[in-house]
Amino acid sequence: MVFTTPFSRNKLSSLRRWCGLFVLWLALSAGFSAAWADNGGIKAQQTSSSWGDNQVEISANYKISISPALEDALLNGLSLPFVYEFQLTRPRMYSWYRQVADWFSPTATLTYRLSYHALSRQYRLHLGSFYRSFNTLDEALAALGVLRAWAVLQDTSIAQDKSDFSGRMRLKLDVSQLPKTWQLTALGHSDWQLESSWTEVGLHGGEDGK
Repeated sequence: MVFTTPFSRNKLSSLRRWCGLFVLWLALSAGFSAAWADNGGIKAQQTSSSWGDNQVEISANYKISISPALEDALLNGLSLPFVYEFQLTRPRMYSWYRQVADWFSPTATLTYRLSYHALSRQYRLHLGSFYRSFNTLDEALAALGVLRAWAVLQDTSIAQDKSDFSGRMRLKLDVSQLPKTWQLTALGHSDWQLESSWTEVGLHGGEDGK
C-alpha cells in the first residue's frame, strides 16, 4: 500500500506551479523576441570614451534590426538615414557659457545612410561621399552598429585639459531626413520609429573610461 502524506502533495503542487510559471516565462520571452525582430529595434551593447588630440573619442557597438516594412522600402529605392547623437550633460554651466560666448554646441551628430543598389544586389552604407558595400542586410546593419573613435567636444577646454565630463548618446533612424512622402508613411507607424535608449558616457580625471 502506498501512502501519500500532505507534505508530498504540497511539494508536488508547488513543483507544478513553478513549472507552469517557467513555461509561461518562456512563452512571454519568445513573444517579446519575436515582436522585437518583427518591429525592429536598436540596442546598445557597449560604449566607451577616451581622450584624443584635443578631442574626446567615443566608440560603441549596437545591435540593429529593422522591420519588414523598412526592408521593403530599402528594396524599393529608399535610403535610410541613421544618426548617432551625443549630448553633453555635465558641466552644465560650461555648456551654457560656451553657447552664449561663441556658439559652441554641446551636441554632436554623425549620419550614415543605408541603401540598396539593385544592379549589384548589394547593400551600401554611406558616410558622406564614401560608402561600403555588403552582400546581405545583416552584414550592413552589423557594420552600421560599430562606431570607432568618433570625435566630439573638439578643441574645447574639456578635451584640452582632460576635465571631468558626462554625456549621453544614442542611435536612431532620423525620419525627419526622409522625403516628405515617406515621412507621411512613417507617421504613426511604430515599425518606423526606430531608436535606441540613451546611454551614459563620460571621463574622469584625465583617465580613459568605459
